[in-house]
Order: sequence, then C-alpha cells, then structure tokens
Amino acid sequence: MIKTNIKSLLKTKQTLLEAKLDVLFSHPVTKGDHCEGAWIDFFRSFLPSKFAVDKGFVFDCEGSISEQIDVIIYDALYSPLIFGTDAGEKFITAESVYAVFDSKPEINKGTIGYTNKKIQSVETLRRTSRGIISAGKELPARGLPPIIGGILAIRSVEKNAIESYMREFHYIDVGCAIKKHSFLVKRDEDKKFLSWVCSTEEETVLAFFYMILDELYKIGTVPAIDIRDYANATLTDIKFEKENQ
Repeated sequence: MIKTNIKSLLKTKQTLLEAKLDVLFSHPVTKGDHCEGAWIDFFRSFLPSKFAVDKGFVFDCEGSISEQIDVIIYDALYSPLIFGTDAGEKFITAESVYAVFDSKPEINKGTIGYTNKKIQSVETLRRTSRGIISAGKELPARGLPPIIGGILAIRSVEKNAIESYMREFHYIDVGCAIKKHSFLVKRDEDKKFLSWVCSTEEETVLAFFYMILDELYKIGTVPAIDIRDYANATLTDIKFEKENQ
C-alpha cells in the first residue's frame, strides 16, 4: 500500500503561507491591512464545507456590533447571512460564530492586548438559542458554547512571555505565529487560565491545524438562532410570539 506523509503535506502548506505573508507584510500598502486574506484562504483550504470563513463584523438581535474582525469562522448551513459588502465584509449574527481571529505581524503584549479587546467585543454580544426539530421531534434549545478566540501572525515573542500574557488576557484561546510556534490555552468557565501547550517551530502549522479542528469538534454545531428575537427587534407591525411569553 502506498502511504503519504501528512506532516510533509502540511509543511508545504506552512511554507506557502509563510511566503505569502512575508510578501504582504513587506509591501508598503498592504502591510497589516490585507494579510487576513491569506489566513482566510488558509482556513478555507482545510475546513469542512459546514464552515464559512470571512472578514467582517458580528452583531446581535439588540443591534450591538463587534469591532471589525479579520477572520470569522461561522455556520454556513443553518444560519442566515444578513448582509455583505462589495468589499467582501460580512455582517454575521452572533449565534452563527464558531471562532474569531485577529491578524498581526507579531504576537507580543501589545498585539495580544489589542486582539483580546476585539475578541471581547464579540464574546459580550447577546446570543439566542432555540429548540430544533430533528426527524420530526422537537428538541430543546442547547446551551451556548464558547466562541474560540485567536491571534495569527508570522513572528512571536518567546514562550515564557506568551504564557504570562495568556494569564493576563482572558479572551485568547489559540495562537499561531508561522515562524515561531502555535499554542492552545485551556480555561475554566470564567475564562481564567488553567494550562497551555505550545508547539515547536517545525510543527507550527501541523499543530495549529489539529488544534483548530479539535476545538471546532468540541463545539459541534452552533445553537439554532432564534430569529424571532431579530424580527421583534426590527418589525413594527408584526410580532412573533414565543412559547415562554
């Protein structure tokens, strides 16, 4: 039986992504502004089709909106897409979101603090949850799963500094610096730091690939959006009744 080297395949992906980001970050116009496109292409290259990946904003049924997010992984099967711009930005309902990422040249205390603030602007939005009908049976609404928050870069400060920052900033769960390492943080229900793991430089993308897929697996499927909350917040003459009202 012919076998393939999975590690070698992902190493090639790492080399291509690193080269693309190097070009973008060295360009005087695109530096820091358009590198999210390279990361979006990277996620789209391996995530199953149930996930959509775009840049844009996240909003809730009360009209609150997040800061601009470089990379948003969200539900592509069941959640409605409310609005998209000609520039490719999407306005995505909070319930639809699996993960959000910020793209920076380097992971350091300053960029981690900035990214933490962006992720927090998503985490604090109101998310609804509604029961679903499966095989003709009505199932109760599920609890709200965590939203994965991450930072993406080429370079990074050393591991001991990252661990210190992860204890200070509570909304970052995963990070990838192509030329340095990937890391994953385990937190309790109050977002407090419990432990973390960090890859070697050689296995940066390989580790990140598995980290993301495993964290998405733990979420399963995002909750069904209760579209009645959005309707009742925007319609004047028509109101949708809810069972508990």
